[in-house]
Amino acid sequence: MIDLLVRNADWLITMDPERRMVRDGALAVDGGEIKAVGTTAGVEAAGYREAARTIDARGRLVTPGFVDNHQHLAPFFVRGLGDDVPLKVFLHDRCYPMEAGVTDGEAYLAAMCALLESVRHGTTTLCDPGSQNPENSARAVDEVGCRAVLSRSLTDLAGGRAMPGTFDSTTDDAIAEGLDFVESHEGAAGGRVRPWFSLRTERMVSDRLCRAVTELAAEHGTGIVSHMISNRDSVEHHQRVFDGERPIARYERNRVLGPNVQLVHCHFLTDDECDLLAERDVKVSMCPTASAVFGWGGLQRATHLKLLERGVTVGVGTDIGACSHTTDILRIAQYFRVYRDIFEDASLMPAETILEHLTIDGARSVLWDDEVGSLEPGKRADLLLFDLDRPEWVPLHNPLSNLGHGVSGDSVDTVVIDGKVIVESGEFVNLDARAIMARGREAAKAAADRTGLSQYAQPRWPVI
Repeated sequence: MIDLLVRNADWLITMDPERRMVRDGALAVDGGEIKAVGTTAGVEAAGYREAARTIDARGRLVTPGFVDNHQHLAPFFVRGLGDDVPLKVFLHDRCYPMEAGVTDGEAYLAAMCALLESVRHGTTTLCDPGSQNPENSARAVDEVGCRAVLSRSLTDLAGGRAMPGTFDSTTDDAIAEGLDFVESHEGAAGGRVRPWFSLRTERMVSDRLCRAVTELAAEHGTGIVSHMISNRDSVEHHQRVFDGERPIARYERNRVLGPNVQLVHCHFLTDDECDLLAERDVKVSMCPTASAVFGWGGLQRATHLKLLERGVTVGVGTDIGACSHTTDILRIAQYFRVYRDIFEDASLMPAETILEHLTIDGARSVLWDDEVGSLEPGKRADLLLFDLDRPEWVPLHNPLSNLGHGVSGDSVDTVVIDGKVIVESGEFVNLDARAIMARGREAAKAAADRTGLSQYAQPRWPVI
């Protein structure tokens, strides 16, 4: 007897190399691993008829779990305190003070609240590009039951203004702290946490730190994540600090660029730099809502499309729930359709490409495609069941169209991660989500009051 059998699915989208879509689909799971995928008749004929738990998926569409390639968990409580301001103001006056000022308990609850929203809407794996207290995020990931790439945020240079104390680090301290987190969290959460190294952002890391992190990542067989030229100012600031050198050239000079590296944003790349990332097999995470909110011009520049033309692996990220105002990664990925209006081309970013970003390419971007990103025998059982008995699924001529262009994560009925049912009928199975959210509201207010950020909480309209 196996652990889990999902059968009778109206549609099962595998995201395997052939991109097979199965009618009356089924999959068998045992020990958290997918044993068989196919039609219900085919899976049962292979001997998978009895299971400890059987899910009748009539009226459901099954997909792989989604991968959020870039989500900061620790500053989640800044949501509502950083609207309508430029990135510099958001970072230095809102985000960094909150990230540096939260207690361990508050950082844990911030991560829990971010993960509750994310997982409820279909995210099963995410990449947090680094925080001051990643141990708290690791605890939250373990309790929620999802997967995550986590890092300690490493900096040894100021980012143009004085930084909060916890960001103020020497090169030696940054190296030691990054290494300690990687070594202490290898295999954490039963293997659902993978520790990486984080070069926080291109203008806040020295050459020495870049080289050290590159060497350590190679020694430990892990990844490196770094923000990269999200906006025009980040390019100009970098060139002022580093004698006119562009960030990609400096990372290349320090041998950072490689197949284990994920760069985030990358809106202001030149064509030659796009070529170099393709040559080095660097992965890229694009966060369309962040560019839209902060007015970077990234969607207009559409470096994303140039990277895809060159075969670069691209995933999609939330960035911070506080700036995107949602962690529903399906909604966020649908933002990419704005390219059609900018370039007057209705063929750009079809539903199939959006779904690849969310699944198999997202998994490649976080170096986890060996286990997740598609529904295939031998991979871990991370999957979603969408409820087709909701208005947004009517009519249902082509499920890819509904899924890639119109449906949100609200349609997710069931979330399975590592073979375990985490969400069922839209509710968390083993967590009291409402109690956690109530504690989160209290912690967010306490943190905002203590850091002085509550001054930004007042609505512009009169409150009576």
